[in-house]
Amino acid sequence: MSEKEEKNIKENDGKENKGSKDSNKILFIAIMSGIILVNAVAAFILIKVTRPKSNTEILEQLKADSIKTATAIATNMGATTAETPVEAIVNIAGTQGERFIKAAVIFEYDEKEFPNLGIELQRRAPKFKDLLINHLSKLTLMEVTEPDAKDKIRKDLLLLVNRSLPSESGKIREVLFTTYIIQ
Repeated sequence: MSEKEEKNIKENDGKENKGSKDSNKILFIAIMSGIILVNAVAAFILIKVTRPKSNTEILEQLKADSIKTATAIATNMGATTAETPVEAIVNIAGTQGERFIKAAVIFEYDEKEFPNLGIELQRRAPKFKDLLINHLSKLTLMEVTEPDAKDKIRKDLLLLVNRSLPSESGKIREVLFTTYIIQ
């Protein structure tokens, strides 16, 4: 081999080594960048998951849980006094006996929380009939025909009945109309 050929071979080897060194550096930088990026993402996720919740987040979670509980309670039907509704027919106040209202209500309660409440409600049925008669007879025609009249009467009766029950007996959860007729 001549000197010229050897020199060409050495120059080519130098260029190949230089090219492979450059590509190795690029590959090394790409791998390191990838590792740093993966670590940054992992650190972000780890911090997000393990950080303590703020007071607002805790309050929002409690509110959501209480709404779920209230919805579950509202949609579950408790025990009722459906076998013995409390009924009343009374003249509407201010109509000189020309108009009357007929209503029948039953009471819903939680028999698991208040196991003896059903017996107490049956025992006090005459008192509840008197409460219903007294409350309805005080209402005017306008009050019984308003769009939300039944809801108002229901809330008033719930309050009156719960006030008349001894505290150890329990409380009714809802007053339900089985009849509501205005004539």
